Amino acid sequence: MDSHDAGHHSATMGQFPFAFQQLEDRALRFEGAQRLEEARAAFDAALELNPTSQSCAEGRARIALALGEEGAAEICIRALAFHDDNPERQLRMIATAAAELGTDAIPLLEDFIRRNPENATAHELLSEIRAESGAGDGFIESYISALAERPRSKPLLISYWNTLTRAGRLNDALDSMDASRSIFEGDRDFVLLEVNIANHAGLTERAGVLIHHLDDCADASLARGQHLLQVGQVREAAKLLEAVVHAEPDNLSAWALVELAWRILDDPRHAWLIGQSGLYGTRELALDRSQLEKVASTLRTLHRAHVQPIGQSVRGGTQTAGQLFLRREPEIVLLADALAAAIRDFVAQLPDADPRHPLLKHRNMGMAFGPSWSVRLTGGGYHSAHFHPNGILSSACYITLPEAVADRDSKQGWLELGRPPAELAIDLEPLATIQPEQGRLVLFPSFLFHGTRVFGGGERLSVAFDLVPVPMDA
Repeated sequence: MDSHDAGHHSATMGQFPFAFQQLEDRALRFEGAQRLEEARAAFDAALELNPTSQSCAEGRARIALALGEEGAAEICIRALAFHDDNPERQLRMIATAAAELGTDAIPLLEDFIRRNPENATAHELLSEIRAESGAGDGFIESYISALAERPRSKPLLISYWNTLTRAGRLNDALDSMDASRSIFEGDRDFVLLEVNIANHAGLTERAGVLIHHLDDCADASLARGQHLLQVGQVREAAKLLEAVVHAEPDNLSAWALVELAWRILDDPRHAWLIGQSGLYGTRELALDRSQLEKVASTLRTLHRAHVQPIGQSVRGGTQTAGQLFLRREPEIVLLADALAAAIRDFVAQLPDADPRHPLLKHRNMGMAFGPSWSVRLTGGGYHSAHFHPNGILSSACYITLPEAVADRDSKQGWLELGRPPAELAIDLEPLATIQPEQGRLVLFPSFLFHGTRVFGGGERLSVAFDLVPVPMDA
């Protein structure tokens, strides 16, 4: 190498950090301005100069996901490789990517599980994606393989049984528990899980035998209280459940059952809990039909699953992945803004703040969107009765509806507030039955059981979310 070549080489090396930084800064500016194609080109150029840049690899992966690029999974692999020594963060990144990648995330999770075979969260996520892709019984394949190598792994087994339960495979879960009973002799988690599965399956005799082995902690009292409700010992159930909400005022699972017990007993406290005017109701969004149709078109592109999700209330339909209101499509932003205005109006009309009430104690706090998603149901679809344990207000917002919902006699596809789930075997009518209308938002306390009636045909496209409390000075 002569002196001229050496001098040229030295100048190039000196310019490299500056040129790279300019490209990275440019890419980030383009990304922030949603100029994604230009951001992609700038990240690619930066990575040409410095293939070892973690920040650019991660930025390029974000762009690939946002653009829905073919081969986005391979681009994500480069970003994930920087976190091989931090499985927790790596899995969070995979979960975020999975919302866009769908079934293309399966190889990412399979590779992660090969390196972290007892990570229950990864198995659960992989099972969910496989189930929604239409894998049938193969949705639990990763568990079967991992348990063949680690048949006594408590984290794997507990997660496996929970996943079977969420998928409605209650008898399969209980049969597998029977086969592993010797491993869990005297194990509290095992007994409590078995009680909860038996309760959910309506196997009251089995649950009745098992509850005598439980302690008096709140989660055990909750399971015992549900069992007592199911067998008609309502006063005894109410006492147990009241003790749970006294010890854990934010335990919405207990409040959901307390509401039923007080209603059955005609307890005057029921009127305080859910009978006050304004605790649930409807608002009409300030969006016209054309705007709602554009929202519907965008939402349909996000419904990529083939079958209903496991562990959710959806029956005969699909649910979007990820957090809907973190998306930046203009139609989603428009919808979120319209919802925020309607929510503010609803909250302003709530009864006065009450520090003992599971919803009204948050009355004067700020509220923010928590989990958010869209559900698309077609003929024969419905939501089974359920509640939301992690919100304070829950919702249904109707974007597109089948003609059948207009029939006030059959009330097909209507929302029911307060009807108990079938497994509780409690014969109570709903507190309210609400007719869906395009652009209508329904809000109600998250602890209240709710579900929908079956409808015959057409499309029922809705958006739902939970609101979570935020301190006013946050």
